[in-house]
Amino acid sequence: MARRTQRTNPPEDVTDHRFLQFPQTLSDATRARYSTNLSLLLTKEIDIAPSFDWELATRTGLAALIQEFLQYTHSDASGVELFVCQGWARLFRIQEPVYREFLLEFYATVSYDPRKSLNDRTAFAFRLGGVSRECSVIELATRVGIYTADETRSVHFPTFLADCLTERPEDYNENTFWAEIMGGIYTPSTARGGMIRSTTYRMLHRLISMSLTHHKNSERVPSTDLSSSSSFQFFNNI
Repeated sequence: MARRTQRTNPPEDVTDHRFLQFPQTLSDATRARYSTNLSLLLTKEIDIAPSFDWELATRTGLAALIQEFLQYTHSDASGVELFVCQGWARLFRIQEPVYREFLLEFYATVSYDPRKSLNDRTAFAFRLGGVSRECSVIELATRVGIYTADETRSVHFPTFLADCLTERPEDYNENTFWAEIMGGIYTPSTARGGMIRSTTYRMLHRLISMSLTHHKNSERVPSTDLSSSSSFQFFNNI
């Protein structure tokens, strides 16, 4: 795994940046909410996710081994293929510069209304670059590069998103899952990614844990890794 700088120390005058000076034209309640969120964010360090060296993975043959797992075929109840999701492959290839001011501004102001439809352009509201913005769930997915505009125009795309796993299934069991990929009993205090028997699966675990949960410096596999919806959905689709 290629690494970027793992943490950035905030400059002392970061709150003086104009993107973090929320305008008086906003309502008092909105400005107070943004300021409260920003104050909390300023107490935390920003983790910069490590990037994956796909060129090295290709030369060593690892890319070919895991590539087939980075594609998910969404089918109907009868098994007819409806939509092929390339989102995982694109997610793990995102390598963009990180700007602390933009991150602070976005996370201090973002809000999401889950009651609204996937196409509702007011579902996500946030400020970025000093400008108030809104977009739908589908627009956000294309803007960050997870899906293409052509994919989102598919008649099956809304159904695919609606059917995506968003929480841990009730019948999910950590011990059963760990036994399938490691062959032993899951003990959180001693579980390590290196215990996973398959080299391919170990690489997939690294992609998930380092890209999504940012467990950067340890091979330990905490319960949140095993039970997170993202990890479960990914391995469940393998």
